[in-house]
Amino acid sequence: MTSTDRARCFLGGSLRRGALVLALAAWATPSAAATIAVLTPVAAARHLHDGLAEQARARGVEAPVADAPDGAGDVQIAQARRSIAASVDALVVLPVDLPAREAIIRLAQEADIPLVLIGQGPRAEWLTGRVVHVVPNDLVAGRLQMRKLAQMLGGTGRVALVAGDASDPGSVLRNRGAREVLAENPGLRLVAETTSDSSRASARATVAGWLARGIGIDAIAAGSDEMAIGAAEALEAAGIPAGRILIGGADATADGMQAMQDKRLAVTIHQDAAAQGRRAIDDALALIRREPVPHYDWVPSELVTDRMSTTHFAR
Repeated sequence: MTSTDRARCFLGGSLRRGALVLALAAWATPSAAATIAVLTPVAAARHLHDGLAEQARARGVEAPVADAPDGAGDVQIAQARRSIAASVDALVVLPVDLPAREAIIRLAQEADIPLVLIGQGPRAEWLTGRVVHVVPNDLVAGRLQMRKLAQMLGGTGRVALVAGDASDPGSVLRNRGAREVLAENPGLRLVAETTSDSSRASARATVAGWLARGIGIDAIAAGSDEMAIGAAEALEAAGIPAGRILIGGADATADGMQAMQDKRLAVTIHQDAAAQGRRAIDDALALIRREPVPHYDWVPSELVTDRMSTTHFAR
């Protein structure tokens, strides 16, 4: 079976042939090219897909993509099984949930097939087999966010933390980074904290509850732009002018960037999804060649404030 045949059959009817089914125009021997199956959530960032597409094109590999709904781990696991059965050369996976991640790791290890995981925080133990995490350093993201908020507060103020799902390693690391900075600044006082399902609605309800109880807050550090926007919506509903309470987010999403421009958020953290996609393709090819690759390939975090042009981060 040629690599083109594998790309056509491994996902059955769910294969999306669009921009990410790529090969060099001058490619004369399809059977010699690698096929890297890409499995992502339906809502995966466009910048991530762009990075994957760009690097696949540059390296002359096929990168067929299959989407699964968020939380539909059984669907993504089935896609991984079909990919392995079709003898693709490697998997690049942005897991839809943690159980899917663990199951796909086991499948790849058992089949001795290269696996690159995108955007998931480190596991507690070292991995065996040809497995790499391309991941932003969420600990650094939490530190950057809180340091900027501390600076904007002049080192003194009442801070609330809205963390994401405690089962998500990335959320845990962002929260840990924020707490480290709080501990370094005695003028900052933690007055409220919560963990949530990382949704806008959950953060909105939590912050509304804090305000209803009369908790004084000068800054809210949220673990994602979605939660930060939810916090901003709660302040707006309570009649609190934008900017009176500083709000920090993370991810530099399109909505987050708009909220920055509207002065609803004071800071967010950009973690380059396109760079993650490019690195994932290169790491997969290195694993296929059985070259040494670090288990954790860290992607830098960048601070974004309302004083900075958001054009670069919104590309």
